[in-house]
Amino acid sequence: MYDKDLMDASCRVALAALLHDLGKFAERARISQAEEKDSEGNTRRDINIQLYCPHFQGRPSHIHAAYTAIALEALERHFPDFVGTNMAPFAPWREKGADDSFVNAASMHHKPGSFLQWVIATADRVASGFEREEFEEYNSSSDQTPQNKDHYTARQITLFEQIRLHDKAETGRPARRYPLKPLSPTAIFPVRAEACEPADKETGQKEYRVLWQQFIGSLEEIPRSHRANLSLWLDHFDSVWQCFTHAIPAATAFNVKADVSLYDHSKTTAALAVALWRYHHERSDDPNSVRSAMKERSDWDQEKFVLIQGDFSGIQNFIFATGGETQKQAAKLLRGRSFYVSLLTECAALKVLEELSLPPSSQVINAAGKFLIVAPNTDNTLAALRAVQKELDQWFLQHTYGQSGFGLAWLPASCNHFLCKEGGNSPFRILMSRLFEQLEEAKLKRFGLCNNHAPSPVFEGFLD
Repeated sequence: MYDKDLMDASCRVALAALLHDLGKFAERARISQAEEKDSEGNTRRDINIQLYCPHFQGRPSHIHAAYTAIALEALERHFPDFVGTNMAPFAPWREKGADDSFVNAASMHHKPGSFLQWVIATADRVASGFEREEFEEYNSSSDQTPQNKDHYTARQITLFEQIRLHDKAETGRPARRYPLKPLSPTAIFPVRAEACEPADKETGQKEYRVLWQQFIGSLEEIPRSHRANLSLWLDHFDSVWQCFTHAIPAATAFNVKADVSLYDHSKTTAALAVALWRYHHERSDDPNSVRSAMKERSDWDQEKFVLIQGDFSGIQNFIFATGGETQKQAAKLLRGRSFYVSLLTECAALKVLEELSLPPSSQVINAAGKFLIVAPNTDNTLAALRAVQKELDQWFLQHTYGQSGFGLAWLPASCNHFLCKEGGNSPFRILMSRLFEQLEEAKLKRFGLCNNHAPSPVFEGFLD
């Protein structure tokens, strides 16, 4: 059942997690707000480095965490009306000293202390698939990348260039990169590395600065009237964030291959953070106990998540139904029905999100008649999913006579299921295989035709 207060609180957690690495964008752009000085002559950059950055062997690392706090302050005027006294589950915006302020929760992901800080930090680490030992090494590493490229000049590698149709792997790094430009029909195509990777960091910073200004300009175009609806505004912001961070490498340190975008990493982190917070919120767990467990990773085997997959079944029958086989306007019919499949899939996903009071960022995939949503593994979630499936069944029986349908499959998951391991025994690979098996089983049980209260197999008006 939709709960507005719960939805708004979930949106705030989602936004804080979505922007936890905002500082990577802002620091590479060298935003001017970082050089502002206080009455004693200290720059905001230096002050925030002491607050938010871990220190190893006498030097600070992951300077982007300090820039996250600076950039959030700079973006405050673009945020919706929730920036005020009601910031649940965070402390009010202006209480900068509060451990669980919005700014601190987003910026402390490399040295978390409070419950909400650990929620976002854990989601960040799970989204990255880090083992404990690997994360500790990453957390103390620099931003230097292979071949003397730093985080200003390195550009994102394309996955497509790494695909091979034979077993023989080619040596050396891929030759192409994505240009650092807003999402567009031309920017989605990679180019040669020498054509888009700057030779010096000053040029790289200038490119990031241009992109940052375009990002700010797009935020101003979000209708002010939509700020009153936090979920709607977050949907707008998610589109803007994707447009300007789709080609920013999420990680460059620790010899990480820069083939994951800042958008993809932050979107996954947001979905996981909301599910984590909601899991403990709905169970009324003690924040201090949860914080300690997250710190020690003693709860990483606890199934706190539910992965929900939706699938439009009977697509071929739907697209090539009566009229689709004629030559007259066949292309229009096929395009129209394909678009209708996309619309129905989107509507089904929105229905699930609404019933679970989850923000739009909790949907991480929607393509080819399928979607994937990350939700908390609670009794309320499972009851809502069963109710949504029943409603979807009734709609498709009424409008397609059961020739098409929409199935939901869900599977519980723990933090350890997302760990990265080489080879075929990766926990995440196994988890997704099990989820697809659940989906196939759901297809074979469509409409509950074998249940005690199955719908009638005879339809009125079918031949009409």
